[in-house]
Amino acid sequence: MSHNTSTEFPYTLFVLAILGGAVFCGVHLLNGWLLSNFEVTSHISFIYMPSFLRLANVLVLGMFWGTAATAIGGVMLMWWSTDSWLLDLCHTVISAGVAGLSIFAMQILLQRRLSISKLSDLLKLALFYALLNALAHHLVWSFLDPSKLVDPNQVLYMVIGDINGAVLGALALRWMAQHTPLINFARRKAMTDDELIDSAN
Repeated sequence: MSHNTSTEFPYTLFVLAILGGAVFCGVHLLNGWLLSNFEVTSHISFIYMPSFLRLANVLVLGMFWGTAATAIGGVMLMWWSTDSWLLDLCHTVISAGVAGLSIFAMQILLQRRLSISKLSDLLKLALFYALLNALAHHLVWSFLDPSKLVDPNQVLYMVIGDINGAVLGALALRWMAQHTPLINFARRKAMTDDELIDSAN
């Protein structure tokens, strides 16, 4: 009987993942509207604010629900996209997957868990993620849609845009973690559900 309570569906994290996806979608659209002057192409901007939201989702909600949150946001963005469904799907997989992969790899390199209140951790993660994300996107474009390769320096431009957005996001996340209960609440919920799943297994 004790296993029944430990395997209950985590409704709170499910709702937080949907909210995280909606925020990601909204900030992406807002970024394109407010910062259109900084755009190189429709997919590359010198300031891409949603960049850190992909990482923040995983850092706050955990690997599974954080990745799901970004994926939900990517699916929402398909309504406004003019790309093919296959390319949109690849963009969503990259956006969601690379964030989790970056965090996993950074924790291996640092040999410890990342701290969202430690600015140096967040900045290292932002740099690593920006490089990996840009390379993954351009690799997909080179195979599925070479027309998006319009400038020999656009990989660098995308890295710069992701870093700028990620640094601003890292500062905001660090401030929220130190001055509001929202981040701690979500992290505690994610950790509690992970512990329940482990105990059930």
